[in-house]
Amino acid sequence: MNKIVFFISIFLFSILVKAQENTFIPQPESVVFTSGGFHLNSDTKVYVPSKYITDLQSIVTSELAKDTGLDISIHKGKTKVNSNYILFQKVKDASIDPEGYVLEISTEKIIIKAKDYAGLFNGFQTLRQAIPVGANGATAIPSMMVTDNPRFHWRGVLLDVSRHFQTKAFVLKQIDVLSSYKINIFHLHLTDDQGWRIEIKKYPNLTKKGAWRADRTGIAWWSREHATADEPKTVGGFYTQEDLKDIIAYAKTRNVEIIPEIDVPAHSKALIAAYPHLFCYDEVPEGVNFEVAVGGKAPDNALCAGKETTYEFLEDVIKEVAALFPSNYLHIGGDECNKSNWKKCPHCQKVKEDNNLKDEEELQSYFIQRMHKIVTAQNKTMIGWDEVLSGNGVKGATIMAWRRGKHTPELQAPREGYPTIMTSYLHSYISRVQGPTIMEPEGPNSVLPLSVVYNHEPVPEELTPEEARLVLGNQASLWGEFTPTEEHFEYMLYPRTLASAEVSWSNPKVKNWERFQHALETSHFERLKREDVNVAKSLFTVYPAFGIDQLHSKAIVYLETEAVGYDIYYTTNGDDPTIKATKYEGDFTATPKSLLKAGLFNKTGDLLGEITEIRLK
Repeated sequence: MNKIVFFISIFLFSILVKAQENTFIPQPESVVFTSGGFHLNSDTKVYVPSKYITDLQSIVTSELAKDTGLDISIHKGKTKVNSNYILFQKVKDASIDPEGYVLEISTEKIIIKAKDYAGLFNGFQTLRQAIPVGANGATAIPSMMVTDNPRFHWRGVLLDVSRHFQTKAFVLKQIDVLSSYKINIFHLHLTDDQGWRIEIKKYPNLTKKGAWRADRTGIAWWSREHATADEPKTVGGFYTQEDLKDIIAYAKTRNVEIIPEIDVPAHSKALIAAYPHLFCYDEVPEGVNFEVAVGGKAPDNALCAGKETTYEFLEDVIKEVAALFPSNYLHIGGDECNKSNWKKCPHCQKVKEDNNLKDEEELQSYFIQRMHKIVTAQNKTMIGWDEVLSGNGVKGATIMAWRRGKHTPELQAPREGYPTIMTSYLHSYISRVQGPTIMEPEGPNSVLPLSVVYNHEPVPEELTPEEARLVLGNQASLWGEFTPTEEHFEYMLYPRTLASAEVSWSNPKVKNWERFQHALETSHFERLKREDVNVAKSLFTVYPAFGIDQLHSKAIVYLETEAVGYDIYYTTNGDDPTIKATKYEGDFTATPKSLLKAGLFNKTGDLLGEITEIRLK
């Protein structure tokens, strides 16, 4: 590229500075744009500290090639040239927190400063977002100074691979994409009623039988009848320990920690199907089904809390899991336990009597406390869902708070001194549909729009400063009941995990919903498309509501959307709306039984989402 073309490109990008300022996700602490820009080309050299060259080299070269098409050379250590270079620099700087960074882009060089590998990785992801989307070959990157530190260390996403198994390649893809948005925790829900997904060498039947179920494809999740013993079991899969080692190693280079969850004592139908002796009774009662659950119906799914063999078995399992996963955390579930069998079980009742436990809630505490000892013996910190607070609780555990209402564990846990991870089902359970139910794929009959995820505040204002310091972070959780395909799984993940990433990383003072949605529209939808991600655009869907006035034979119609700064246009004659249709200015009347169609349009007349269609009857 000659000098004239270069300076023209710099001029054009100086015009686009304002737009560039609004496209970072998550939004950094501070972005200050300066004049000019850096000319990234095939002669640009990248210098990486020798300590990190192995991990960073393949990431930097592959991602820059993806972003620009350029083949950039990587070198060890300090820069040996005066200009046209990118320098990753490990520094001692008290103003930079762990995982934080400073990104300096000038006309001659780009410098990423951090005190650790995680910070250098995160700074590089911000640099990638500064590269104009759609760049192909040499390109100009606006000059700027970015200073950035994470709000929380725990910036998590739960992937439920138990209800519907997802392949190793698919999990690696999600690590790749979400780590680019500074998500650093992948919570893998590996076991549940519908499948056991991790190889345990001492107990091969866990995957030989527990990882497979009868096929009920096409039947609603909660309407599926139980499988019979002789029915073929063709749906499922599992990760070998070698698979998981590969996932863990891949994640580590992308600053992602994998947290395994082995969900007990409930959600254990697949485990019990593989090893029925861990159920409450010595002889299987008539009518009890010991096949892996095929859908939502999963009675008799709690392990026996009274048999010593239960704890011996789980200790063996936890030892293998702990040896496999380097994380300091191990999640044991502990949620939604139906204790009806415990009340009738002689083994459970004897333990209850021997230990002076007043009820089954305290028996669950006994179970969780036993699990806590098993986990801590492996030098791990035990995480449990907030139900582990019931009964006598278990000091030393970390709590994942998901319930609200009368339980308010997001207040109870930190007030009782528990380190707490917030994953509220009202704000962070992205298994719920994200737009009008008439427009969305199958899912729970409740809506969690993108804006609700984005506007969530994980630290309740009722907490004192001391209690608030026990909030470790925030997590989006995608439960897998309604995600049988990779496309559906991604549709639920994106873009709501990007909203959760900004909640987890950014200072609330720099968050802005209109900026965030603008960044999605102008940059990140295209970036996700480039990654072959099936992204939902439900934030641009029009929500319809209407009532029929029988007396006057008319329908009263209301339209709304969560996106701001755009216009709704509609028709009632069956035609698809354009900006030449009627603009929505407020509620209006229409003829009953007419076909309403509505869409959201930007200023240039482009339809942003899908057209909403509903018969007014």
